[in-house]
Amino acid sequence: MAYGYIFYEGNELTVVSTVNDPPKVRLAATAGGSLGGVTYSRMRPDGVQEEMVIIQGKQDERVRSDPTNYSGELTIHIRHWQPGVSDDAQMVEVLKLRHDEVYVKGVRVA
Repeated sequence: MAYGYIFYEGNELTVVSTVNDPPKVRLAATAGGSLGGVTYSRMRPDGVQEEMVIIQGKQDERVRSDPTNYSGELTIHIRHWQPGVSDDAQMVEVLKLRHDEVYVKGVRVA
C-alpha cells in the first residue's frame, strides 16, 4: 500500500505523505565516513556543474574506526573559489553538528 507520492513539475520535485507520518528522503551508504549529501551547484554553459555548497550526513569522525558505532554528524561546506586550487581544497567546513557539540568555523559551542 502506497503512503504517498512523488510529483515533478517544472523545476520542482515534491514528496507528499498521505498518512500521519512526514515524508522522508533516505540516503544510505554501506561503508565510509560520508553517508550522503545534498549539493547546490552552478551549471556552466558547457554542462559542468560547479559545486558551491554541500550538506553531508556522516558517521562521527571520532568513531569511524568502529563500524558498529552509529553516532552521526551533519556538516555544511561552502566553496571559497580560488583560481588554480583543486575543487575539494576550496570547500570550507563552516558548520558541524554532533550530538554533543556544535562547531562554527573555528568557534566551539558545547
